Amino acid sequence: MNTTHEVAQERDGRRPGWPELGVAVLTAAVLYLAGSVIALRLPADSPVSPGQANFLVSGLAPLGAFAAAVLVRIRDVGSFGMRRVHPGWLLMGVAAGLAFFGLSWPISALFDPFFPGSESVQQSYRDAAGAGVLSLVVTIVLGGVLTPLGEEALFRGVIANFLFRWGSWVGVLVSATVFALAHGLNAVMPLAFAVGLGAGLLLRFSGSLWPGVVVHTVYNSAGILYHGITGG
Repeated sequence: MNTTHEVAQERDGRRPGWPELGVAVLTAAVLYLAGSVIALRLPADSPVSPGQANFLVSGLAPLGAFAAAVLVRIRDVGSFGMRRVHPGWLLMGVAAGLAFFGLSWPISALFDPFFPGSESVQQSYRDAAGAGVLSLVVTIVLGGVLTPLGEEALFRGVIANFLFRWGSWVGVLVSATVFALAHGLNAVMPLAFAVGLGAGLLLRFSGSLWPGVVVHTVYNSAGILYHGITGG
């Protein structure tokens, strides 16, 4: 029996292949590197904080890679999962995002001892969230909306859809692993894997990228709000 995703792929006619994957990875590497260099060279009096700059790079770089992949051959975002979906799947994404946010404390407590010294990895994001109301709003837009959209477009839209040709679990698990490793070998990695796993499953069974974007948006936004309100 075909899943919703397989039916949608058959309807759209094509799925991302090696050319799309290669172009996406190369473009992402260039854009991440260029963006990181620019972010590091921001002047001390820049209105954009380091955390906000990093979120901007985290959103725009994968979006650029996704756009490059779409333009290679297929030129149809529906084949990458950007298609309409029943609202029930979006509500499931909200619930999953909140669940992952709640699980972030026990997951961190379990895995943080394996990554000593990585407590400061997220500090620039916490600083951006806690620097006043305007900074908090900008940080939510960049980190809670733009970054999830970009990362889901690349890691699920291109990479997971490419991997689904070898089976559902290959696509879900490997794309979640790549997503986790892209966050670095630090305490964030297990949380990124969990979110990637949830987003991948929703993509596979809904046939759409949007429920995973909702998961990611809710999770990131909740974390930013928490740090903005508590200052911790």
